[in-house]
Amino acid sequence: MALKEIRCELSWSASRAKEFRRCRREYWYARYASWGWWQEQPRGEKYEVMVHKCLTSLPAFAGDCMHRAVERWFQLKRGGGEMTGPELYQEARELFRAGWRESAGGGWQARPNKSTHLEEHHYGVELPAERLEAVRAHLERCAANFTAMPELAPVRSAHPDNWRAVESLDTYTFLGTKVYAVPDFAYQDGDTLHIWDWKTGRPREEDLFQLHTYALYACEKWGADPESIVLHAAYIGAGEVQTVPVEIERLSEAQDRVSESVREMMELHYDPDEDPVVMENWPASGAPAACRTCRFRGICAEAPR
Repeated sequence: MALKEIRCELSWSASRAKEFRRCRREYWYARYASWGWWQEQPRGEKYEVMVHKCLTSLPAFAGDCMHRAVERWFQLKRGGGEMTGPELYQEARELFRAGWRESAGGGWQARPNKSTHLEEHHYGVELPAERLEAVRAHLERCAANFTAMPELAPVRSAHPDNWRAVESLDTYTFLGTKVYAVPDFAYQDGDTLHIWDWKTGRPREEDLFQLHTYALYACEKWGADPESIVLHAAYIGAGEVQTVPVEIERLSEAQDRVSESVREMMELHYDPDEDPVVMENWPASGAPAACRTCRFRGICAEAPR
């Protein structure tokens, strides 16, 4: 059986849109410059770009460990088990330790696109003991809040039969473009659909926009009535929840924003297998502030040295 041809197709997500707005050069590195690295023999420039593309920061990695631990909490509950706050913390901590060893010890080199590789290790950033202790304490606080916050009681008590999504990566098509959605948790309570997003960082204005894109996904994929959807941004590090019932006007604004973003990306999209790159389309527009923390700063000619 012939293998399906892999093409560099345009796709959209809230995080990709943010990347596109922040710096076109960063977006080009992340979405086009490493395309076909798996065919590059010997390994060269595309492979190097891919390695940088897969870098993750310490805060982002800690957040990912917490998300995976919470996903494990749901898996146990589906099977009739339970996980306490201390157990949830230990799950996240072990995930963090395993990833840390992989990054610090060079284990990421065997499969750089499937492994943990921290920016801080890659660029030789000093990580004092106080900072690592802060990360540990943050994971412990997140775990305690997830399992004890009164605002999350409906999440913890929702019956698995009513779950609609748990960390489920899915897509739908909008303007001929694949749109990604990864609701952390969604469940049905009577006629009301609740969509939750766990946040381990501080509240940001963009968080509610991301949740509204999940509401668009729910309408498209599940046929949900927009006015029956309630959105929840759970800041488990800070111990607070922002709850917003969906309003048609605001959902329409979010859809218009997605539409505008998709069209902007369409204008610059190209097939790196067929088309030459026009670098004028990809200026380093994130400088100077964003350059200092960009994962591509080691290979971008525009990054300050």
